Amino acid sequence: MAPTTTKTSKAKATNGAGVKKAGRPKATSKNSNARTAMAKMQNYFKEHRAQFKDLSFKDQQKELGKLWKSAPENPKNAS
Repeated sequence: MAPTTTKTSKAKATNGAGVKKAGRPKATSKNSNARTAMAKMQNYFKEHRAQFKDLSFKDQQKELGKLWKSAPENPKNAS
């Protein structure tokens, strides 16, 4: 059996070097716009999925995608 070693703790630097700050970094506007658009699309799909309940999931996604492209909720159509 190999001898076990114990870890000794060293005092951390007080200047904050190497310390991660709590929380997530702020998203850039491009990323936040993309996240918002994705959330809107997912919500739209969830609301309209019942129209295509007789289709397989893959075919539902295709049909919902076609509807989403022309939907007024789509941010690309907001212009």
